[in-house]
Amino acid sequence: MNDTSRQQHLPRPLISAELSAWLILGVFFVASLIVMGLLGRVAWANYNAAMRTLDGAQLRSHVATGVLYQEPRSMSSRTLERLPDPLDPCAGEVDICLPLKPGYRIKTLPAAGYGPVASMVLPDATHIQLWAQDSGTDIVYSIYQVSRWTTQKQVVNLTQNAGYARYDLAEFQPYTVVEYSVTLPDGYKVWMTPGGSYSIRVIPAPNSSVQENRSPRIEVAVRTGSATVTHAEQNVSLAARQMVMMNGTEGIPDPQPATWQIVRDPEWSGIKARKDAPDAPSEWESYARLGSPTMSASERNGTVAVVLGCNPKTPDYCKTDKQLQVLRITRTGQQTHDYAVGVAQYMDADVSEFTSLRLTAWVRLLAQQRATPSNDGASCPVKFQLVYKFISPDDQQQERTICLYPTTGSEIGQQESGQTLYRALPLYQWYKLDIDLREDEYLKLARYIQVLRIEAEGLNYLAEITDLSLTGRQ
Repeated sequence: MNDTSRQQHLPRPLISAELSAWLILGVFFVASLIVMGLLGRVAWANYNAAMRTLDGAQLRSHVATGVLYQEPRSMSSRTLERLPDPLDPCAGEVDICLPLKPGYRIKTLPAAGYGPVASMVLPDATHIQLWAQDSGTDIVYSIYQVSRWTTQKQVVNLTQNAGYARYDLAEFQPYTVVEYSVTLPDGYKVWMTPGGSYSIRVIPAPNSSVQENRSPRIEVAVRTGSATVTHAEQNVSLAARQMVMMNGTEGIPDPQPATWQIVRDPEWSGIKARKDAPDAPSEWESYARLGSPTMSASERNGTVAVVLGCNPKTPDYCKTDKQLQVLRITRTGQQTHDYAVGVAQYMDADVSEFTSLRLTAWVRLLAQQRATPSNDGASCPVKFQLVYKFISPDDQQQERTICLYPTTGSEIGQQESGQTLYRALPLYQWYKLDIDLREDEYLKLARYIQVLRIEAEGLNYLAEITDLSLTGRQ
């Protein structure tokens, strides 16, 4: 068979060489388009996701001393002091200021005073006020970032380790997504919506040390706006005028109304426990005050006791399981000298944040030798006395006394004498004492309550007090 016949029997190619070349070029072209599309998509995502740190935050101290800051990567804190005039961002102002950058740690000391002693003002005009109550505030300005090329996102985070802070977030933000969060001990985190007002308090465990590693108590409250508290896989939403209180890693409880009971042990349990065990721990301390240094032992016969009684709303009958603990203050006999007995609680409470501070109690006067009080407040079968200060620990200590005494008439009268408010009450009837201290002439501006005393003073008396409360609202 010759070469010509052999070539006639070879299979013909399915596609021509020219078409094959075009197909190869087409595949490479499509592949290049896919690669370029993926690269473009990645570039677009990076374009939108690119973040930058925004400068302009400022720390403002409202007091001369007691505010400290710690720079990133520094091992020690420094007292905030006024910068020289050319560098002072608050030249000519009372506040002492310092530019803040992410990573700065701010601390306030209890000696700084009551109320907000310092503020952090962020670039968007968000205002974070720092108190010095408890052991002082410890907060880290962690992150303030915004989208580098767009108005897509703003991310702000702070870490609050201790103390009390109020967060007033700016409302009108130019960014589509705004994330404000505060990281707290034990894995808790709070997410806050812009335009709201929030407070967070981290209370160190009593007598805790780094070695003990005891968990603090955490309070998160919402004045306006809304917030979400997270822990592990748990999420709890808070609306306006709601709060939650967390202890350790127990998780987040259900929200409750944002009110604070400032009196510890208002049921007098510690006093009752000391009847059987004199060394039992108690939030209350009993005391007595002599009317004369020559009083005999038999004349010093005033007593404080805790008894069970019916709710004042149903005083005539109640089941045993519905009874309340009642504080009873008694002195009997034909006495010739005044004698005071009572209980006191060292409150050490910064109340500057409370716009309402309501003192309530049910009071019943069963006996009193004298029908009218003297000008100095003696012979009051029930006295509520608040020891307070206005702004600073260095301020002079003040006292406001509410004196309740019996009258034979049916009208309930009220009069003032100095810093004592007198109220005349009918005998034998339960009376609901209800006073908003923020409406009181003397206490409306007080930032600090040091001691609450409840006592009787006079010749002889029998008084009962139950359902005590000192409630703060923001």
